[in-house]
Amino acid sequence: MITVKPYERVLHYRRGAFEQVLQPGRHRVRGFGNQLVRIGVRSELLAVAAQSVPTSDGVTVKATGSMVWRVDDPRQWHEASAYPADLLHDALKEAVRARVARFTVDELTAGIPADDAAGAPAALVERAGALGVAVERFDVRDVIAPAGIRRAREALVEVRAQALADLEEARAQTAVLRHLANVAGVLEDHPALATLRLAETAASAGGTVVIERPRA
Repeated sequence: MITVKPYERVLHYRRGAFEQVLQPGRHRVRGFGNQLVRIGVRSELLAVAAQSVPTSDGVTVKATGSMVWRVDDPRQWHEASAYPADLLHDALKEAVRARVARFTVDELTAGIPADDAAGAPAALVERAGALGVAVERFDVRDVIAPAGIRRAREALVEVRAQALADLEEARAQTAVLRHLANVAGVLEDHPALATLRLAETAASAGGTVVIERPRA
């Protein structure tokens, strides 16, 4: 008896010839010359390290990529290659290069939304399908622009921040000037208020103010 778990399939070969794919459950395999190969069918994450890739505007950036995949055809996965995982890794690297080449450096550093299987590069879907693999998710991430571009962008951010600060200061100064102009207009219309304000200021400082009454 053989037990097949829900997250795997078992390939049954007899005397070197394929017999069947055993589904989850308990199976009795009779006779001689049987070979059983377990294949996992759970979703897995595959990632590639940063590689130098040219963008659509001719800038070379560093980019990494990842994909979520699963074995959709266990027999194809087992028989297509002695090292199918290596072929899948190579297909992912090529897909990252193809996706980066479609965008400018500004678009890439702003962030590309992750694509579902329908949006994955056709070449990746095709190469994965030849290995019996379904692509569930594909993503280009961690795009790093050249140092010169990063410094220029940081300088631009600083300039924008300083410009906003200068604008706020100018607005505050304008508000103060407008207030002073309003006060000056009130004092010009009511001189006694100016005298009273002067007396209050002197009194708070411990001084004395002598006010002459205007002659009749």
